[in-house]
Amino acid sequence: MKISDVFTPRTTTVNLKTYVPRSELELALSRSIQGSLHSVLFGESGNGKSWLYRKVFEGYGYHYKVANCANACRAKSVAGEIYKALMPKGFVQKTGYNETKEATAKAVFLDGKISHQGQYKVDDVDQLYVALSTFRKQIGLGDAVVVLENLEAIVDDADLMDELANILLLLDDPIYGDFKIKFLLVGVPNGVLELFAKTKNVESVANRLHELPKVGGLTLPMVETLVDKGFNDLLKYNLPSASKTEIAAHIHRVTLGVAQRAQEYCEHLAYALEDARLIYSNERLKEADKAWLSGGLRQAYTAIESHLNSKQTTIARRNQVIYCIGYMTSHQIDSISIAEKIKANFPSTAKENNMGIAGILADLAASEMPLLRKNPKTKDFRVADPRYLMCIRVMLYINPVSRAVEKKAFKH
Repeated sequence: MKISDVFTPRTTTVNLKTYVPRSELELALSRSIQGSLHSVLFGESGNGKSWLYRKVFEGYGYHYKVANCANACRAKSVAGEIYKALMPKGFVQKTGYNETKEATAKAVFLDGKISHQGQYKVDDVDQLYVALSTFRKQIGLGDAVVVLENLEAIVDDADLMDELANILLLLDDPIYGDFKIKFLLVGVPNGVLELFAKTKNVESVANRLHELPKVGGLTLPMVETLVDKGFNDLLKYNLPSASKTEIAAHIHRVTLGVAQRAQEYCEHLAYALEDARLIYSNERLKEADKAWLSGGLRQAYTAIESHLNSKQTTIARRNQVIYCIGYMTSHQIDSISIAEKIKANFPSTAKENNMGIAGILADLAASEMPLLRKNPKTKDFRVADPRYLMCIRVMLYINPVSRAVEKKAFKH
């Protein structure tokens, strides 16, 4: 098989060849659609939300249409985007017509006739009703779902969130509810109450939505499944068990288990193995690191590079801090947790106090390309973009002799 047919990080259709099952999430989504509420599916970008719901809907035979909230934001209408997504391709809604009437004008032209044109405008149609009724007529019986993708595109637009809230409330009305069409909201944000916090009917809307478990990154066993299925079952590379284990651990570490990024990395590694006539060694991972970093993390590399110490100092504390940020397991970052990491990784340079970590964290959040964001309510920080974590794990390493943090000099 072609590598590009096995590892497909950017396809909208589900690649069943390398889809990694998530049985608990799949079951939860299916049961939610069968329930009485509408559903909310959330998770960080790239973690496979779209593949998940498409796999479930297609596997269970649900009829579904996808409306994009990014288009709703651009057109300033959620109902309009739903209408556009559900109506058949090529359908044109008649918004007006001309009528020609002939009138006798004997006084002017004897028995001649004169034509008069009158222009008439059709009243505004209920786009939501027309869209839902048309969708139901098209599919007949069966479970039907309208998916609203990229919900994050409208969460900061009060008017569009009000419109969405009103649509969800209207779906309880028999005029719309009799079509028995469920809605699935898909996006990065989480917390139903937070989503609709500024709408007038926040409690009423929240009572109509079921928030599903977060779609997180792939676990290490899931990445092992991806590696085994992709490289051995499909590409027939016949990697030994020890190599598969090493590869999966590396991919899980540098990609944070983000599904899209794991697929990207596997694609680069497959080409590296192909070029090496399928002979695996640790060098193949280094080649894949370079290709993956150059292909998708150039901006992240530039941002991190701009924050490193401009010259090699005795301690290079800033470099140590950035290195340690890349290996934090908590989303919240503070000077105490970073100090513990520095003591563990760089014990010969660590001090009991006055390491200047707090100031370094503040600087990393204050630049034009910030690596961190400060929580306005606490003194904690969070990484501005998950890609920075991935990039740190690939580009920075500890020199085994000097124990200094150094960067891999990739061209970018």
